[in-house]
Amino acid sequence: MTTRKLPLVLLLMIVIVSTVSFLPIQEAKATPDIVFSDSEDGYVTGTGLVGNGLSSMLVGDSFGDISDHMFVRFSLSSVWGNLTSAKLYLYLFRSRTGGIPYETSPLPNIGLGDCQVIHIADYGTLDGSDFSAPSIGNDPGVLIGSSATPDVGFVSIDVKAAMEDDMRSGRSFTAFMLKMSTATDNDQDQDTWHFRTYENNDQSQRPYIDYTSDKRPVGGVVVSTNKLEIVAPFAALAGLIAAVSAVVLVKKRRD
Repeated sequence: MTTRKLPLVLLLMIVIVSTVSFLPIQEAKATPDIVFSDSEDGYVTGTGLVGNGLSSMLVGDSFGDISDHMFVRFSLSSVWGNLTSAKLYLYLFRSRTGGIPYETSPLPNIGLGDCQVIHIADYGTLDGSDFSAPSIGNDPGVLIGSSATPDVGFVSIDVKAAMEDDMRSGRSFTAFMLKMSTATDNDQDQDTWHFRTYENNDQSQRPYIDYTSDKRPVGGVVVSTNKLEIVAPFAALAGLIAAVSAVVLVKKRRD
């Protein structure tokens, strides 16, 4: 009866290895996360007037052909890892062209060229000097094209390169300025795109960045993809059983 113990141990090891080889392996994947805009969002006019703490912000030209630039920033304190994607979302609810407001899809184009998103340094508290904030590189590009007639709702643009640059540089915020490629059409009327701000009562319309990082696994758990790591504890246990069985066998033979 004792002489059968070693073959049974080997059989146990074979069963364990065979079973583990068929185990489903879950790869670690990125999961989306969201960071909402800072409350210091708003707009600055060409005359230095600052509009913040409001439920909306705008970009284009106001009455009297005064150009308006829009600003948003996002804290990076909760963003970590290597980004695999990042998109900026802004809720567009109105366009005003020739002084006439429109709030029904599709919204008429305001006729001032492209609505451009410029990557800028953290502006802190908005003031008149921010109107001329320079690009620091990795500009996202065009949010609304020169002939686009977007629907009411979120419009988005890729900001991954800009965020990566801010994270590598140790900046606390990633910040953007929106401006039109044509400052004014000189018609003396308001031509503007209108967006919701952080202060808007409807939180579902706040500006946000949706991003993924390769260090944020699904469900917060990483399952090893190395099957040998899974087998190792069982193999060690089987080896221990085999060693004990061998000692017992030798002892009985001596007896």
